[in-house]
Amino acid sequence: MHLDPVAARRTVFGAPVVHGVHLSLWALDSWFRTGASGPAALTTVSAAFKKGVLVGAGVQAVVVTGGDEFNLNVCQGEACMTIIQGRLGEPAGYSEKLPALEAMPCRELDFATAAEAHGILPMAWQADAAARLFPTLSAVLPAYQVAALLATTRLVGMHCPGLHSLYSELALQFDSAAAGPPEMAFRADRSDARFRLLRLAVSGPGFTGKLGTFLRPPPQRQASFAELATSVEKGEFAGQRAVVVGGSRGLGEVTAKLLAAGGAQVQVTYHRGRADAESVSAEINAAGGHCGVAEFDSNRPSAIRAAAVPTHLYYFASPRITADKSEVFSTERFALFCEFFVDGFAKTLLRFARSEEAIHVFYPSTVFLDHPVPNMAEYCAAKAAGEEICRQLEHRFPAWRIHAPRLPRMLTDQTTGILPVKTEPAHVVILRELRRMA
Repeated sequence: MHLDPVAARRTVFGAPVVHGVHLSLWALDSWFRTGASGPAALTTVSAAFKKGVLVGAGVQAVVVTGGDEFNLNVCQGEACMTIIQGRLGEPAGYSEKLPALEAMPCRELDFATAAEAHGILPMAWQADAAARLFPTLSAVLPAYQVAALLATTRLVGMHCPGLHSLYSELALQFDSAAAGPPEMAFRADRSDARFRLLRLAVSGPGFTGKLGTFLRPPPQRQASFAELATSVEKGEFAGQRAVVVGGSRGLGEVTAKLLAAGGAQVQVTYHRGRADAESVSAEINAAGGHCGVAEFDSNRPSAIRAAAVPTHLYYFASPRITADKSEVFSTERFALFCEFFVDGFAKTLLRFARSEEAIHVFYPSTVFLDHPVPNMAEYCAAKAAGEEICRQLEHRFPAWRIHAPRLPRMLTDQTTGILPVKTEPAHVVILRELRRMA
């Protein structure tokens, strides 16, 4: 979620996201750098991680109020991503030596286990790294207080709930003196299965507090080739030489498996998820189907190795589909969607298709064009433009047949969230459209 761009594609953010505690420490360091008068200590600190900040995105640290009682915001444009509040007091000491950070396995707890969890987590400190990343903060605050903040994110992300966690908030209170071993005790204090919400009570040398976290769904698993093969008539897609752009996961994965189960020769492409694409191909081939793999970037399309010219092209290249309540219409988000759903699609089709030869093309549009939903104007506008590209290309090249169904919402990595949503099974919808296209 924070480091692996391929794994992060399958999270609710769709790309690596910055640790909330890192943003909080960066904001404090930025504030101290503008006016810290000397060593101090936290008496309270709280942070609410409102929205995820993608790695590489530009943010600003905004001082709402300064002084001993402070209120800082981390903003991305007009959107407030993180809120940090607290109070400063006199410097505080801690006599115990903080150990160096040691590697620990990442646990993967289910909600019932996490709701009963308790234990002890070692605190740690890396002075060189802290001085390099947050030089002013490291000089102003006592090391054990920063180590306590860092321990909270290791607790949530690595221990409880672990791998599929979303850290939402923290609130710590510090005493004027700290004593005891350098470790953080924790216990699940409250849980709500409806929202997969978990509250943790924590304590350690000179501090107590509460943490808030959600257990997000694991990556969405699509049906296996064996499961899908029972829905497909033998040989119903025989004769197709199909390229499935974006076939490494989601709807593209489902499409590749259905086509291969029906006798098509399939080639799935990937841009980043090579291992995912090879896994899909291996599963299909092991069951007697025919599936190859090729790297392909729809925004910079180049030729791929194929035994013959494809008869069918299925286009599932897509960025992360997001909505934003803070803007009526984002030209940046619209441009990103157009890059995939308009420009990328047209470039890809022109790369694979010859003007005088027949080719069948599948372009997935959206039912949101018939039934608008809030905060999705950019996505809908780009899909509408994509449909018009389909009409124009089909008119210009009469041998081409383009099927652009307005698909309902289906359960994929793009649509999973904290709360469950009612959707049609992906293989049912896709198979219905493949048959209409045939």
